[in-house]
Amino acid sequence: MSNGSPRRVLLHFTLAAAGVLLVPAFWVISKAFFRIPDIYLPSLQSVVEAAIDLKPGLPSHIEATSTRLLVGFIAGTSLGIAVGLFLASSRFASFLVSPTVHALRAVPATAAVPFFLMWFGFGEFGRYLIVLSAVGLNVAVASQQILSEHSRTHLTFFRSFGLSPGSFPLRYSLPRILEEILPTLRYSLALSIGAVAVSELLGAQVGLGYLLQTGRSTFAFNLMFLAIIVIGLLASIFDLALCLLWKRVVYWKPS
Repeated sequence: MSNGSPRRVLLHFTLAAAGVLLVPAFWVISKAFFRIPDIYLPSLQSVVEAAIDLKPGLPSHIEATSTRLLVGFIAGTSLGIAVGLFLASSRFASFLVSPTVHALRAVPATAAVPFFLMWFGFGEFGRYLIVLSAVGLNVAVASQQILSEHSRTHLTFFRSFGLSPGSFPLRYSLPRILEEILPTLRYSLALSIGAVAVSELLGAQVGLGYLLQTGRSTFAFNLMFLAIIVIGLLASIFDLALCLLWKRVVYWKPS
């Protein structure tokens, strides 16, 4: 590692921290300078007080939302890659199933939530399934597209090593998908966070989406701002963790 690397890391961290601190600074200054009423912009102090007064506490809501997000995202990613591998390996299946996958992918989570609630009730399974579908459909389409771009030359080169065609999906197709899937995963992660929040608006008793619903119904704007801030922080943390994990998994790909 070069001598400049630690300095670059420190510089990046400093800039990121400064960018985060600019938001509350702008918030406080705007609130004081323009005298914005609390109904439009609650004070930073009231948001902190809302976090302290929560029963159950804020960590419980963060844990519930994070669990739903991680379970749905991991299951959706795994299922999406498997479906993409299957569609890429069979032209018949691709022509038969792809139009349905593309159609379902266009349905927003807000439109699907009432159906999931009617079919699966207010239990956790329906919420996991909402996140799974939001992630899995996007990953399936992206995986199929990635594999559709490789030519028959790759297959011929693969067979020249004496490996059986049956090992092609695991030894070539899956690594190929993992190399190119990161942008889709990051986009799907953002979608899944929104899907979790939407699923918690109806029927949940704990979670950040539940806090949004409670704040809206009681006109507690400080509680709504608190939920939005925490959702944004979770999105940033999970996105960073996803990028770091991807670099570990795809260790053969140059940075």
